[in-house]
Amino acid sequence: MNETQICCGMGRVAEESRVKRLFRCLTVGLSIAAAALLTSPAHAQASKLDAVLSKGKVVVGVSSESPPFGFVDEKGALTGFDIDVAKLIAKSLFGDEKPERIEFVKQSSAARWENVNSGKVDFGIHVATILPDRVARVAFTEGYIDSGIVVIVKKDSPIKTFADLDNTKYSTAILSTPVQAARAKQFFPKAKPVVLDSTGAQFTAVKSNRVDAAQLDEPVALWYVKQNPDVRILDQRMSAATNNAIFMKPGDFAWWLALNTYVSEMRGGSLYPEYAAIYQKWFGRNPPNAKYYAK
Repeated sequence: MNETQICCGMGRVAEESRVKRLFRCLTVGLSIAAAALLTSPAHAQASKLDAVLSKGKVVVGVSSESPPFGFVDEKGALTGFDIDVAKLIAKSLFGDEKPERIEFVKQSSAARWENVNSGKVDFGIHVATILPDRVARVAFTEGYIDSGIVVIVKKDSPIKTFADLDNTKYSTAILSTPVQAARAKQFFPKAKPVVLDSTGAQFTAVKSNRVDAAQLDEPVALWYVKQNPDVRILDQRMSAATNNAIFMKPGDFAWWLALNTYVSEMRGGSLYPEYAAIYQKWFGRNPPNAKYYAK
């Protein structure tokens, strides 16, 4: 081997050594950065799940003006389907049914997103439909109840289909919202719309024969029909099935996973018998599309 070859060989060794040193430094640097990131306050922050279990109580945001989901009964007590589902979740979290395990915060629909994001409540169960624009505000579990828009009529009404209702001799109650007006125009444009200010007023208008039909959320319609056998629901739906879901502040995977697991078990697992009893209590039938397998 001549001198030139020796020098070139030494040069390559030196170059390889510099590359190895650079790679080693880069690896160490990335390790330090990763360690710092994982131990930063954002990553070290405990989950809401830990906080709830530590204090032994869960705070839940609910509606008090949306029967049958959440409302104040004649005795002044907060009651409803959402209230009972929240109590079942609290029982699952803590393993008992002590009243002090859960605190309800009555809230308006406008305040429900801010209340979870500010930490005022630990989660919300407030007749909340999963919609694309809402996903940017809060995190949703899977749906705890199926919903959709249906039409109610008197039991002895000749109206069987939307085509029957699409007649100038009939009237239909709608809320003062663009979406209900648009649905009425789409499915039965010939029927006369009568604008009312609440779901309760819509139902009363049908029951008293002031109008011939009204469009309601399916669970609400089921609740009214359960108590009023002289009213029925048309077989056709005005919308595809939707889901009402529990919601919480985004970014807390452990808390979301716990709540979503409870919902999943209610809809078709170990909590299904208790969930089905709650559903029967409020809607008079078993939950649809349940997948419960006894073991």
